[in-house]
Amino acid sequence: MADRAGVWGPRLRLRVPVPRLADESTGSFVNRLAHAHELELGDLLDRVGTGRQPVSPRLPALAELYVNRAALDHLAVLSGRAPHRLQLALTNLQDRFLLPGDDPARWQWPFEVREGHVVRCCDLCALARGVREAAWLVWPDQWRVCLRHRRFTDDHRGQDPHVVRLEGLPEVVRAHADRLRLEGRFGAAGAELFADGFQVVARWWERTPDLWSWTQRAWRVGLEARELRTGPLVIYPEAVQLAREMLRYEQRGERTRAARAVWVGEVQQLMAGWGLEDVDGWDELAQWLDHHAQPAAAPFADGAGGADRRRRRVLAVGHSRLAESSGSLRERSCMV
Repeated sequence: MADRAGVWGPRLRLRVPVPRLADESTGSFVNRLAHAHELELGDLLDRVGTGRQPVSPRLPALAELYVNRAALDHLAVLSGRAPHRLQLALTNLQDRFLLPGDDPARWQWPFEVREGHVVRCCDLCALARGVREAAWLVWPDQWRVCLRHRRFTDDHRGQDPHVVRLEGLPEVVRAHADRLRLEGRFGAAGAELFADGFQVVARWWERTPDLWSWTQRAWRVGLEARELRTGPLVIYPEAVQLAREMLRYEQRGERTRAARAVWVGEVQQLMAGWGLEDVDGWDELAQWLDHHAQPAAAPFADGAGGADRRRRRVLAVGHSRLAESSGSLRERSCMV
């Protein structure tokens, strides 16, 4: 098989197929393909195309691999998959992510992912697919929770734990399940409400990381309380609870000064129960209320009514002007 420059590329696939992992990064897949054939990562990349940077075994954990179309053709041959099937399996091989120029075959491993983050795959999810080595996913956020196996993983590159076991944090597992129910019942609106709740509580954590309940959660899974990666994990239950309060405000539909005051009072009572009674959360709550001051054209009703209705449900006008319809929690929130 020749590439478009007339240089001979690989003609036969490698002997051992590698199992597919949903949402896997291209770099992780290529790394596993190399190891399955007892090759160094750099040796396999030489068969894919040319690159201008040294190849380190740590690259799959640090960033993402991008290729042009000729290199995609080579990788497809090596993996034993048609190019279009490989593009379906690996998001960053889709046409919009291909490097410009069809030939010669080349690759790049920049230290910034174009969209999303490189996050460690749950070890038990990987094992269930027959993968016995570390693998990485491309994920909208810098962290993720696996409900099935009770694991928290992120883009952490330092010391252990690389995979955080959540058996000691049942409240976080319950919160994640509640988040999934919220999103399942209310569709994109539910996901955006969680994003709003998460962004608000994250700001409070930045000011008060030593809150006793948050510190205890960090210690129970072997993390440092003030470490940045700890924040999303320890605030998860409060973020989901606040998202539920935001949902109730949307459902009530009242936007009077009295309705705002009642809602703020309810949230402040909730904060006191969390141990945040001394935290001044007014600025964040007022900002959120300002963005939700004008209700959406269609009333925000209950989550019943089928998938089509859930997809069509939208939040307040001010929120929709600021929040993206997809992407990370930061992008999907109006708390910018």
